Amino acid sequence: MAEEIDDSGFYRQDFSTVSDWEVFNAQLGDIIQKLNAIEIDATSKVDTYPLNYKVYTETFLLHKDKISVSFYYSTISEDRERISKGDKNYNSMYYDLMNVKRTFGPPFKTSDRGCLHVISSLFGLRRFAVIHPHQSNSKYITNSAEFCFFLSAATIVAAEYCTVPIFVQIYDPKLNIFFGVGMNATLRTNFDIIVLKQSPIDCRYLSGLLQIFKEKLSLSIVQPISLSVRNIYALPTIRFSYAMNVPFQKIFDGNDKDKSSYKKIALPCGYIPDSGTDVYFVYSWVEISENFAIDSPFHTDFIPSKAHSCNMYQTANVVSYLTSCLRDFLKLYNSKEALETFVGRDVTNMAASLHHLTDPHMNINEGFQNLKKIAGPLNESELKSFIAFMFPDLYPDNDNYSNINDIMTLNIECNTHRIKSSPFNSLASRLSCVLATCNAHFGGKNGLAQLWIAFIRELRFIWNFRLSIQGMSGGFPDTRTCLLNQKLQMLNYCIERSKCRKYGSKKCLSDMGSDTDPQGLKVVGSNFKEVSDEAGDEDEDEFFDCTEYVPEGRAKRLGDENILDSDEPLYIPITQDPVPKTEDELQADAEAMLKLGSGSGLKIQMMSSSLLSDMEAFKAANPKGKMEDFIRWYSPKDWEKDDFGVGQLSVRMRIPGNTWQTVWKQAQPVPATKQKRLFDETTEALKVLSYLETRNIAEIYDLVIITVLHAAIIKFKDILQTEKILDLFEYKIEALLTDLCLISRAVEIIGIEGSDIQQTKSQFENLIKKLEEYEVQFYQYKCFEQLTGYPNNITFEEAKCKFKEIIENQNSCSINSAEGIGKHIIASNGGELHSNLIMKEYVLRVRENVATGPHFLRAVVTGEEVRLCGAFTENTTLI
Repeated sequence: MAEEIDDSGFYRQDFSTVSDWEVFNAQLGDIIQKLNAIEIDATSKVDTYPLNYKVYTETFLLHKDKISVSFYYSTISEDRERISKGDKNYNSMYYDLMNVKRTFGPPFKTSDRGCLHVISSLFGLRRFAVIHPHQSNSKYITNSAEFCFFLSAATIVAAEYCTVPIFVQIYDPKLNIFFGVGMNATLRTNFDIIVLKQSPIDCRYLSGLLQIFKEKLSLSIVQPISLSVRNIYALPTIRFSYAMNVPFQKIFDGNDKDKSSYKKIALPCGYIPDSGTDVYFVYSWVEISENFAIDSPFHTDFIPSKAHSCNMYQTANVVSYLTSCLRDFLKLYNSKEALETFVGRDVTNMAASLHHLTDPHMNINEGFQNLKKIAGPLNESELKSFIAFMFPDLYPDNDNYSNINDIMTLNIECNTHRIKSSPFNSLASRLSCVLATCNAHFGGKNGLAQLWIAFIRELRFIWNFRLSIQGMSGGFPDTRTCLLNQKLQMLNYCIERSKCRKYGSKKCLSDMGSDTDPQGLKVVGSNFKEVSDEAGDEDEDEFFDCTEYVPEGRAKRLGDENILDSDEPLYIPITQDPVPKTEDELQADAEAMLKLGSGSGLKIQMMSSSLLSDMEAFKAANPKGKMEDFIRWYSPKDWEKDDFGVGQLSVRMRIPGNTWQTVWKQAQPVPATKQKRLFDETTEALKVLSYLETRNIAEIYDLVIITVLHAAIIKFKDILQTEKILDLFEYKIEALLTDLCLISRAVEIIGIEGSDIQQTKSQFENLIKKLEEYEVQFYQYKCFEQLTGYPNNITFEEAKCKFKEIIENQNSCSINSAEGIGKHIIASNGGELHSNLIMKEYVLRVRENVATGPHFLRAVVTGEEVRLCGAFTENTTLI
């Protein structure tokens, strides 16, 4: 019989195999060992609710499902009292459960306490681990078998490592139901959470809760139970009327009478009508004996007039039009649609569709007629208002923007943070803001594309008539600004150069304010003609051989210097201006030269085009001049003199075959007026217009996003300044501007491959989130003014001082309900708060002696629902 059983092998089992439960235990033990390396000492003088918690999470597979173990721990580091780890009865969770300072956490969940776990709020724990299904799992721990599997593993690991309590989350995470265990060498604490949707009436008062608590205690406990109570009263929602102010919408209604400077920043502001602030009064009684308080369905001692402390909390449900506009615009970061997708190929072909603008008989006032042909959601009136806002000098009949240049002059925002954006209220700044507003309120991407095309058509109109671009600074493109501003500066420079070439040097010098003649030549003195005449007078008595060149293009003499080995004076030549370039062009040149290599002749030609022009101009002005003479004028640092006053070229200039020597040999005596122009304004202007025309939606977003964010912060700052509360937010606004400066400097030049778009988008989102937080606080302040009866019951400075306390204390402040602000608020609500009671919290604690663990019970009563959170300790050596 035995042989038959052995042969079949039916009863054979390999007990050396590892079960799933043992594998999970080992994995959980490894994680707890890692967590044990994070040292957090016990603290007696610091509250556990400053919201400075961190989370460490490990994830692994179990039965093909992902299971996560998250470790939550406080980062408090000040005022620590170190307790000997050799004490076998020590465990930080016992200290946390009995710490009076951790009795009550924040009463409401707000955006700034998202990192504070519900377990920390209910039990006051500073460190604990949670076993929970991964967020990607669609199923939760719902049956008793799974629960026992995880809780038993948590018990084994807690008993072995004695570090932190371990909890298991069951059912839907929204219910916040946990069971857990914590152990040391001799004690074991079981953590339970029970929710009673329809609880007995006795469970809603202290009398019934004391009875439940005492039933869980051993008969040996004779100490009175310590209890704490918190009642929360809700006041009616307060709303502050701040109507939506979207630029250009009020203009059509004729209601835009406020000419405040921040309204000239074409971004929306205001709050949705449903926005509101909820105000709560929180009355607390902390650490009192059970023998000195009565609370039953028939009588209670916990009334507001007898409370130990009273705090007022503000929670806001606010949506701002400004940050909503910014978030909508941020969604365009990856939109690759071309403009022709929205407005058609024919419209984007500017060169073909606008050739008639070169007709000299065309009236300048007819330029807007071309905008009507652009398809899109914007009607004619809206489109004209946008264009008139950006080009007020072309539409002087528009009264809404007739003073825009005066406002720009008087209210220029000094860019002290060196943000790489556009100057405040410049054309680039106005365009950027209008695009963001158009995207949010005037047709989305379709409206944005329509407006962008209309803007470029207006630029072509300005270029063809050689009109100066108002709102743009003159001179070369400023690489300290954004690329869009540089492109518009380049176009404006081309227009001024073209006007100079057409109308002559006198007008050129007065318009451009620079030492430049109509040909783009650099001159010295106030008038090129006078300088040339003076040079000609000096040369009248000179005799030149027929084999020598006649000097041309002299500007003035170089001090008292003479040509080496000659008595002839050394003259400074008239040279061509340096070639202006925008940031992307400089980057493209650098990349091209990097690819060409050091020995490439084309690279030398690219680098030395301006040098060759200057050398040819120098040879034309100084026919007998040598390279040494050129260096003495062009690069004085490369002309070295010894102790005896004898000069020579520097070492780098004496290297045989260097670039300077090569270019000098190639240079011919050609004055600047006869040289090929280094800068062709017509070509460059058309390049700028073509660049703008060929941008897609994402590239337009890249061009303007920094400027839009900068303008939004300045707009909000001006609103605060108008309300005279900027001092409450000034350091926050400065921090926002500093962050934006760092982002603007870190953002790669448009079009460069390898830029981390997602990281940059995340930085923008964080910036907008902070701005939204400050906008919410501003709304809360205006509601707070209404709540306190300002200006009848409180002064402006008192209101600001009290609200500053609210900001610094996580939307709460301490008040006295019998006097001052508290008295007025209660009086304005009928003088009674009892009917507004929305939640009660009871915390019961007791400990047998120092060597044993505590017993803890928290009851949260909301209407007929009661949530019981218990932590009861037992001595494992007696079991």
